[in-house]
Amino acid sequence: MLGSPALTTTLKQMRQFAFHHDSGHGWLQVPERLLKELGIEHFISRFSYKKDDQVWLEEDMDASLFIEAFKSEHGVMPHWHDYREEGESRIRSFDAYPANYDRDFGEVMRKISQLRAGV
Repeated sequence: MLGSPALTTTLKQMRQFAFHHDSGHGWLQVPERLLKELGIEHFISRFSYKKDDQVWLEEDMDASLFIEAFKSEHGVMPHWHDYREEGESRIRSFDAYPANYDRDFGEVMRKISQLRAGV
């Protein structure tokens, strides 16, 4: 039944995202509000991009942080579809994410470890 709480929860957890790739890099596209809901917006680096209400998280640290935060909050891995672009992606022309300051790799990895531990 469509209105049942169990189905509603399942549909929310099955949210689909887009993972964009060009020949040199990749970005996971997520709504900016979701970063705020997960409490990780201050950990996102200037190597991610923003346009309107969407953020394209660079595939190394930022996307990894989002995946761990999503899994910690929802109990499941986020699902995404892969999109490959020939040549250089248009995403590279978007504005850099307005990071308050760049977190170093160790700091982001500590945050990921905390998320994994449920802290």
